[in-house]
Amino acid sequence: MPEFDRRPIKKPDGQNGFSTGGGKSLRGQRALTRRKENLAVSILRGLFPWKGDEAADIVRKIIFLGSLTLIIWSAVLITDHFVLRPARLEQERMETINLKKGYDGDEFYAVPGWELKSGNNDDSREVTVIGEYMEIYEANNDFVGWLEIYPMIQYPVYQHAWFDEHGRWVGDNEYYLNHNGAHRPTANGTVFADWEGQFTPYERPHNTIIYGHNLSTKNLFQPLTMYRPNHVSGVDSFEFLKNNPTIEFDTLYERGDYKIFAVFQSNVRSHQGEVFDYWNYVYFNSKSHFDNFVADILDRSYYYTNIDLQYGDELLLLSTCDFSIFSNGADSSVRLVVAARRVRDNEFVGFTEAEIDAFIDNRGINDDRQIKRRMFEEYYRVVYPNGWAGRNWNKDYIKDFEGY
Repeated sequence: MPEFDRRPIKKPDGQNGFSTGGGKSLRGQRALTRRKENLAVSILRGLFPWKGDEAADIVRKIIFLGSLTLIIWSAVLITDHFVLRPARLEQERMETINLKKGYDGDEFYAVPGWELKSGNNDDSREVTVIGEYMEIYEANNDFVGWLEIYPMIQYPVYQHAWFDEHGRWVGDNEYYLNHNGAHRPTANGTVFADWEGQFTPYERPHNTIIYGHNLSTKNLFQPLTMYRPNHVSGVDSFEFLKNNPTIEFDTLYERGDYKIFAVFQSNVRSHQGEVFDYWNYVYFNSKSHFDNFVADILDRSYYYTNIDLQYGDELLLLSTCDFSIFSNGADSSVRLVVAARRVRDNEFVGFTEAEIDAFIDNRGINDDRQIKRRMFEEYYRVVYPNGWAGRNWNKDYIKDFEGY
């Protein structure tokens, strides 16, 4: 008999571990699946409390999972705060700027008064508005103006205020601390005017106070910190003032330019020292009322730009939190304020070079090499331990001064 062919006989797929398609056998696939399942179970058992674990292992796993969750959550918050939030804020700002720049109609045009926020919905009188701002107003009727210290600050200004059912002007200064111009909640907030001042086609507040957050991401009013002594940034605040001595603030109805006359810090909590309640001065009822308020600002100012002030001048105050005074900076109990006076009719809008050279640096240094105007409290109790030494600015800054 011929010898049998001793070569292995091929069997159908799945038998004896062979396959005709070059793939793995079912037995091999099952083994691989078991290995993957065992690895996944091992990982899960190593991370999560498991049946049969000792008490110490359960505690260890809980602590580990809590720490891991905290790390992930912190990473999300940090990413949102330093990357996503600034990007959203910048996107919102640029959308509004582009809306303003994209306007190609008349600079001014007339609209019926009833289309604007007012106490009289039947007002059919025509009102002149600035064309480039009308779309922003139509998107949010809280819009009252546009603020610029170019190029650092360019923002629409909102005001959460309205006439109630009794025709009274009411409002809320808290709303835009945590809402944007589209009324969406956001920790960034937006730039807004004090609700007490009314902006109409016929008048604006005697003293417009505009607030904005001082964000670590350098958005909103953070650039205002360059106006006060700033050792962190390395910027000379006096030189910064010389390069940026004016502010533009347009309402919906008219354009406005302002000259800075003072920069000061103010404490807002009595348990931490002297308080200057500048936020309570929106309207002035007399010349002495105005004179004393301006004098209180000049008393505290880091600088004097030598511009004159007189009763009837419109003022503009930009206010933000300042974290440079107390060690618990998050307390934000100090405000940095940049004060300006509106340019009068037929007055030169800016400063001449000679006028800028004549600016007075009032920062001063005391014996401990500390900035003596860091706070007014520090000014008269540290520099003058026997009491405040009196005003050291030129009283002629205020015409016919009637102050105390």
